[in-house]
Amino acid sequence: MQIDDPLQIVASAVTPVVLVSATAILIGGVNSRHIAIADRIRLLTAEHRNPATLPARRSVIARQLPVFKLRIALASWSIRGLYFASVCFVTMALIISATLWRKMLAVATVPLFVFGIILVLLSIVCELWELQEANRTLFDEISDLDRQK
Repeated sequence: MQIDDPLQIVASAVTPVVLVSATAILIGGVNSRHIAIADRIRLLTAEHRNPATLPARRSVIARQLPVFKLRIALASWSIRGLYFASVCFVTMALIISATLWRKMLAVATVPLFVFGIILVLLSIVCELWELQEANRTLFDEISDLDRQK
């Protein structure tokens, strides 16, 4: 890849910066979900430990906690993947910027781009899986109410 115009190098380096911004937005959303899940786990475990909690409710909580454990793990892996994708995109921007001086570095940009995109896709899959697990806990909660009718 032969780029002689410094403005073209800057323009090429802007693309991964946009990807970093998009990834940062995703990180913010996933991080919010992670915090909400962690808070819900704390509430459920406190309720489970409370002596006033009825055995039927404890049973529902006991069924839900493994699902919440999986959900927090999925959100954690999603966040990690997004952070690593950001590292790929930032590194790619630095390499593109450095191609003015070292043409051989340009070869690394495409693999970094592809790896970053794969990490974003894997993070999205983790979040979709986590959403499915969230539905399981909600349906479990609703089914408990239906049994009480």
